[in-house]
Amino acid sequence: MDFSIVQDGLQLTEYSALLSVAWNADNWTFDALESHYKTLVRYLNLDDQGMILGYGCGTPSMTSHSIYPKQAYQLGRNL
Repeated sequence: MDFSIVQDGLQLTEYSALLSVAWNADNWTFDALESHYKTLVRYLNLDDQGMILGYGCGTPSMTSHSIYPKQAYQLGRNL
């Protein structure tokens, strides 16, 4: 199924991005979340703009001192 939203004569595209953090830094940490996200993007026919998955970010301080806020900022700027 392929559809798009048309409003006032303009075709609109629905975008999606995933931002998430977790304390765990193992490589399997986000496997289920990624799978569910990709399924939803496909099911809802969204235009995936990317994922920022913050491994090892168990506290706000850990997150703010990681590379992930900068990556999230860049992702947002490119939308």
